[in-house]
Amino acid sequence: MINLQNNIYSREDLREVVQEVKKYASWYAQTAIKMQVTKNNTFQEPSFSPTTVSIINEWAKENPISSKSLDALVEIMEDYLAAAPVVVITLAAPAPNSLKKVMVDWCRKNIAPNALVDMRFNRAMLGGMVVQYGSHIHDWSFRRQILSAREKFPEVLRNV
Repeated sequence: MINLQNNIYSREDLREVVQEVKKYASWYAQTAIKMQVTKNNTFQEPSFSPTTVSIINEWAKENPISSKSLDALVEIMEDYLAAAPVVVITLAAPAPNSLKKVMVDWCRKNIAPNALVDMRFNRAMLGGMVVQYGSHIHDWSFRRQILSAREKFPEVLRNV
C-alpha cells in the first residue's frame, strides 16, 4: 500500500504521477547507460511536478534508486490505481479546489485513508450531489427530489 499525498485527489491525479515516474525511470535508465559509456556525470535531470519528486524521494529513503526499484514503484502505483477505493462525487457545477479538499479529507477520514475521490459535474442535476462508492449510489440532487415529488410540483408553482 502507498501513502497518497494530500494533493493526489483522484484517479487522474494518480495516473499523471505514474506517468511522470515512468518518464523518470526511463530517463534514469538512459542516463545510467550514458554514464557508463561516456564517464560524464553531468546530466541534467528533467523537471517533474513537486508531487512526483516528493514521491520519488520518499521511495528512495527505503529503496535505493535503480531501474528495478523505479519499476517496482511504478508497479505498486499501478496496482494501487487498479484496486484503490474510489468515491465518485457528482455536483451540478465544477467544484472549486477548496471544496475538493474538504470532500477528499472527509472521505479519507471516514471511508479509507487512501481513497481516491473523482469529482465530476452534471448541470442537469440543478443542485445537490450524487455520491457513488462501490455499488452504492446516494442521490441527493435537486432533480431527483423534484422528479420524486412530480405530482406536487404543479401545486407548488400555483402557490408561488
